[in-house]
Amino acid sequence: MAPSETARENVSPGLFDRLTSTSVPVLQDLQEAAQLALQVEFTTIPVYLSALYSISDAGSHVYQTLRSVAMEEMFHVNQAANIIVALGALPKFTGDAVPTFPGYMPQANPKTTPMVGLFRASPDVFANVFAAIESPSQYGAPPQGDNYDSIAQLYGALVAAVDAYPGNPFSTTGVPGRQRTNIYLGKFGGNVNEVMDKESFHAAVNEIVEQGEGTVPPEKPLVPVESFGTYNHYGKRTDGTYGPILGTPYELSHFLKFREVSLDSANFPATLPIISNPDSSDYTNPQAKRLSDSFDDHYSLMLHAFEATFKAGDSDPYFSVVLSIMHRVLPHLARALMSTPAFADGDSSVGPNAAPAWRYRSDTNRTFGELTQELEDELDQLSTSPRENALRTHLKTALAGDKEIVTSAKALGL
Repeated sequence: MAPSETARENVSPGLFDRLTSTSVPVLQDLQEAAQLALQVEFTTIPVYLSALYSISDAGSHVYQTLRSVAMEEMFHVNQAANIIVALGALPKFTGDAVPTFPGYMPQANPKTTPMVGLFRASPDVFANVFAAIESPSQYGAPPQGDNYDSIAQLYGALVAAVDAYPGNPFSTTGVPGRQRTNIYLGKFGGNVNEVMDKESFHAAVNEIVEQGEGTVPPEKPLVPVESFGTYNHYGKRTDGTYGPILGTPYELSHFLKFREVSLDSANFPATLPIISNPDSSDYTNPQAKRLSDSFDDHYSLMLHAFEATFKAGDSDPYFSVVLSIMHRVLPHLARALMSTPAFADGDSSVGPNAAPAWRYRSDTNRTFGELTQELEDELDQLSTSPRENALRTHLKTALAGDKEIVTSAKALGL
């Protein structure tokens, strides 16, 4: 196998038409198909996290359910990236690979799949957006690449294309990237597999699909649970509380987790009064604009660091930069935005408040050191008003995360 340097940045329409119309698939088209799968998985993450950060009670069943899915989507992204590396390419997270909102899932059928966007959490969003994203395909539904009706059918098309490739298209030697099997997702996620051949590829795809959409076998309309529990699993206990459960319980697929939440609207927790599908150019509050730009710059630099984690070499920013931004910085910058009125003279307790737009800024030239200094300046400008207590707390936590990252980011030129 002759590996190419990168997968194509643009996943072109008609890709799967080409794959199914030729008797011998081209390796570069397999790389492109795997890149499409990665972009589909990654598109869900800002959608789920925006809703997650809007939930006031982090101890609620709704919050913990959505957080578990978001973490598992990161597992899916890592697994899809491993497939790309094994096919001899590098995963792309920047440029045209970055999702924009609102819109549809990349190359999905707009007539049968939901419009996805950045929304405040609600039972309707869980039912009509989240569950619709993860909706399982019917038993016997054909593989679909371009204009797919479900994510499972998209993976079906990828599997069919790989199976049609003569010989083994995967390799762990002579490739420009490295697979990641040492990822840490806390108590969530699954088993990240190294992809070496068609058998390990099938295992990787099967775990992604079953964990997300669930499976629909011929003898039942839907298998409601999948065996992805862990010892000391956290979940909803029989007394209605959320916490550790001894043993190895079965876990609901993403589809059924979302459906369960949507049907229990009476117990849905309070949420922050944020704008849906925010656009900082509409803000008239200068503070909201500054925080929005800071979030986008951190997000953009994180995406560059994420790409670097899959490149072969000694430098590995996964734990020192990517995870730190993902867990220590972005959540608190997001909640700082959600505690800030979008418009001048607004009231954060009433709204509308700002929210992260998850914009990729290819033209940003600010380093992490400069972003850290800007957060310090932002804190200095805050008043001592109790109304700004939440904003102050989140900015301090984000700033502490930034300070931990600066040295590692500087070594990467970020």
